[in-house]
Amino acid sequence: MKMMNLLMGSSILLFSCSKALQQSPDLPASKSQASSVAVQNTAALATLSSSWDLVFSDEFNSTGSFDASKWTYSPRWSPAWAKYLTSTSDYVAQNGTDLVLRMDNAVIAGDPVPYHSGGIQTSTKFSFLYGKVEVRAKFKQGQGSWPAIWMMPETPVSYGDWPNSGEIDIMEHVNYENSVHQTIHNGSVTGPSGGSSATKTTAYNTADYNIYGIIWSPSAIQFYVNNVLQYTYNRAAAATSSQWPFDKPFYLILNQSGGAGWPGAITNADLPFNMNVDYIRVYKEVPVLGNPGFEDAALTPWGNWNPAGNTAVVTTNFRSGAKAIRQQGGETSLEQVITGLSPNTTYVFGGYGKVSTAGESAMFGVKNYGGAAVNTAINATSYTNSSVTFSTGATNSSVTVYMYKPVAGTAYGDDFYFNKL
Repeated sequence: MKMMNLLMGSSILLFSCSKALQQSPDLPASKSQASSVAVQNTAALATLSSSWDLVFSDEFNSTGSFDASKWTYSPRWSPAWAKYLTSTSDYVAQNGTDLVLRMDNAVIAGDPVPYHSGGIQTSTKFSFLYGKVEVRAKFKQGQGSWPAIWMMPETPVSYGDWPNSGEIDIMEHVNYENSVHQTIHNGSVTGPSGGSSATKTTAYNTADYNIYGIIWSPSAIQFYVNNVLQYTYNRAAAATSSQWPFDKPFYLILNQSGGAGWPGAITNADLPFNMNVDYIRVYKEVPVLGNPGFEDAALTPWGNWNPAGNTAVVTTNFRSGAKAIRQQGGETSLEQVITGLSPNTTYVFGGYGKVSTAGESAMFGVKNYGGAAVNTAINATSYTNSSVTFSTGATNSSVTVYMYKPVAGTAYGDDFYFNKL
């Protein structure tokens, strides 16, 4: 949103100070709700349900100063957004229900700037790589006002100076506009004046709180307003850091700025400017194995590959519930891609399997996780629990799990599971 705002002139009216987007599942209105994402496996496009763990939040229900274990003041320095930042509780404070970020033209002895404004950030306190962010906030319109909710890399020059190391603007607003801006900055989309071609403007409720959010994955950043997907910025297939510097931890920033750069001069009669933040929440995706017992009476989100046999959900030979999976005939494979894994982390995949006749064989296994395929044989004629353990690679965040029958015969599977160790 901001690092280049000293350079931003009239051309910035074409683009928001930072950002990019597209469409998918709703953000949850509360911390316990889940969403779903589409994943591709070797056989079919499957829909995988994902759950989310809350890893950071601030409900701002206290009074007085902010929680210093989570936040620090954003310091005053040269970019336009930071020109008037002031590190006192007059400009950042909790009122019992909200965090209030303020901007005014009060005179402060020993600080002879024409305006003072508030901002806080989680740098050195909390940063994260991939997840979901949700912020409920409202703000006052006014000439020269510039509230923002955004993210910057914890290591600011991982891929070079701004904008090369990236910026994610969850929400920005200026002046009396009836829309908010959601934007990506990087070395590919940010121009020499600081504007970005990867940006979306969206109408919002000007009189009340709105929920602003993103879902950030290894392949895309999705932007939401009031739980509706507005825009998706996708990682290119052969992306370099210029197009996708978003593989490093980022921290959060909340600020009420103005009077310089993009919004232009302040009309003093419109002061004070306030942004009220009801809450901010960050979630990490919990890997979920979809349809583990086939009680949905369908394969989805599993895909199947049947060069010589067939795969079907059946209502006989189940271990529990009322259904199981059957692989019959020649070679056949049942597969599912699980996303949201952490790199360099150990997981287990398993289930219960059996074959119809002694001497037949199938297997459970994993592949495409950053290491060699791992499998375990299924050759008992009664249901037997079998599992494989694997560790993701240094840059891998997904795995393909499978049940594979390489030769003629019939095999059954039921009650699959997937867990982090």
